[in-house]
Amino acid sequence: MTLKLENYDIGVAMDGLNTDKAVAFGSTMSVAGAATFTAGATITGGAAIAANDATLTVTAATHAGKVIQFGKTTGTIVTLPAATGTGDIYRFVIGITATSNANIIKVANATDVMDGSINIQQDTDVDGTVKAYRADAADDTMTFAGAAGTGGIVGGYIECIDYKSGFWSCRAYTQSGGGAEVTPFSATV
Repeated sequence: MTLKLENYDIGVAMDGLNTDKAVAFGSTMSVAGAATFTAGATITGGAAIAANDATLTVTAATHAGKVIQFGKTTGTIVTLPAATGTGDIYRFVIGITATSNANIIKVANATDVMDGSINIQQDTDVDGTVKAYRADAADDTMTFAGAAGTGGIVGGYIECIDYKSGFWSCRAYTQSGGGAEVTPFSATV
């Protein structure tokens, strides 16, 4: 026998489950029929999406709210969708260090730009200094090369948020392979 909330609460039985409070489910939530999610709704879960080809064009339907894992030793060039202010979040994890070329994330057009900052811990062998780099006004690309000082080592985390039309908020926490660290931001699109 399935126990239902409406069997215990007359308000739920009459009006359905409506609340202005945060609701957390400790297990799987199933929706039968249409579901509407308003701004601020977060849906998580599922396996990471592999970025194992030379290029990947990210789409909201497939990639928003998911983790995209870089997994190619020769790197992958990722193109974000055009920034329109959707609030969509794209997360990337460096699963395999690119030993040639680099993992690159860039905007879709010549008008979108990136804001934000990247923190790179110097050297993978010991605790080291963290260097931070901010995006300049025209920056639209991030390049994470494995052996270089741009933070392309396994475990690096990058997040890009479509927060306003024409603008991406980008942040990253990663580490370099040692040597002279430099900013991963550039204007190339």
